[in-house]
Amino acid sequence: MSSRTFSLYKLPVALPMLVLLGIQPPHRAPAELRLTIATLHAASLTTPRTTKDLSDTPYFLVTILGPKADMATVHLPRDGRLKIRLDEALGARPLASVHLEPGDSVRVLVSVLEGAQLGLEDETRAAVASTKAMTQSADAEAALLPTVLAPITSAGAHWLGSVELLLTNENGTTYWRALECVATCKVLNPPKARALAVEDSAPMNGVVELSGAGGTYHLQLESRRKS
Repeated sequence: MSSRTFSLYKLPVALPMLVLLGIQPPHRAPAELRLTIATLHAASLTTPRTTKDLSDTPYFLVTILGPKADMATVHLPRDGRLKIRLDEALGARPLASVHLEPGDSVRVLVSVLEGAQLGLEDETRAAVASTKAMTQSADAEAALLPTVLAPITSAGAHWLGSVELLLTNENGTTYWRALECVATCKVLNPPKARALAVEDSAPMNGVVELSGAGGTYHLQLESRRKS
């Protein structure tokens, strides 16, 4: 398991010398970011439960940690499960919107699961519990997450894998700083090492391959700065 380092970015408290010299300090603007699941492609389906099991029913559990002490969870789709067949690619759907003031950062954990109609309350509880894993080191997070998701997987759900994003607002300039694998996945295409700008004509994207539960899925995530 490769190590990960998430940097913290701090803003200067004041710029008195710049003011005395008549130099305008940089504009530290807040940022609105839209995260999107661009595509989910099933290169191979998860292990069949029966001989008639010819499709998968994937869904997403999302935990958003930050800015500061904020925390939120999202279950996608909100009305249950998706349906996907071998070599099918599902179209785009919103993942989350985040507001970042200058100096803020946010981490987003995306777990992809399949099957087992578990109660939304239990799934939300697991997503909330994953915040404890997100505060650990990379190796500790990978070790703890199976325990966090055990109430779901023990009920019969397949766990395809989990990935984590880091987004920052540094003095008004916004970056997608990291796209990291947490469990049973690998990064195929990391996000570009440049700022996210409002005037960008296309969103920034990253692609990961998920390989849990006997399946192989390709997940493309996108980030766009709206303001």
